[in-house]
This record gives sequence, structure tokens and C-alpha cells, in this order.
Amino acid sequence: MEYYQYLTSFLSIVFFTLVIVLIRRDSILMGAAFRWLMLSIAILVLGIFPQIADIAADAVGVAYSPILPVIMACLLLMLKALIADIERAKTQVKLDRIAQRLSILELEVQQQKKKEPLK
Repeated sequence: MEYYQYLTSFLSIVFFTLVIVLIRRDSILMGAAFRWLMLSIAILVLGIFPQIADIAADAVGVAYSPILPVIMACLLLMLKALIADIERAKTQVKLDRIAQRLSILELEVQQQKKKEPLK
């Protein structure tokens, strides 16, 4: 094995461990954690067996095989950004609905105070 294979293997194991620690501390959601764990495993596999990138590049017709992982990383980042935007939009809708409900409840409380006789 070459030096870079040891380095990428070490880095992917450190990354995998970091994700596990974040899961244990409830600092990351399980859906996101699964994606990060799969990414660290993919980095480990490609780090140990770089020939897989060559085989995959030949299969899809990419002439320069090192660019294939870069393209895949870009696509994954774009997908992650899209998922984050969707989640943010859902959260914003929920926040708007909660604010509307709170306003309605505050109005009802004010109306109840006006109806109650003073003691």
C-alpha cells in the first residue's frame, strides 16, 4: 500500500469516529448521520482500493479517472444543498403556522379577559 492510501484510510476512520461521537451526543440527526457514515465508508474504500475509481470511470466513459470522485462529490454537495433547502422551507412553514396559532391564542386570551368581570 502507498502512503496516500494509509493517509486516506486514517482520515476516513477519524471522520467515521467523529460522526459516531456526534451521534452519541445527539448533535446530529440520524438521517444526516447515515449519509455521513456512508461517505466515510466510501472514502475508506476508495482510499484503500483506488482502482475502483478507474474501473468506475471506464464503465461510465470518463477518460480521466481521478475526476470521477470529484464529480461525484460535487453532485453529492448539490444534493445536500437541495435537501437542506427543502428542510429549511418545511421548518419555515412550521414556524409561520406556530406564529399564527400563537397570535390566535393571544387574541382569544385578550377577549376572555375583556369578558370576565373585575373582582
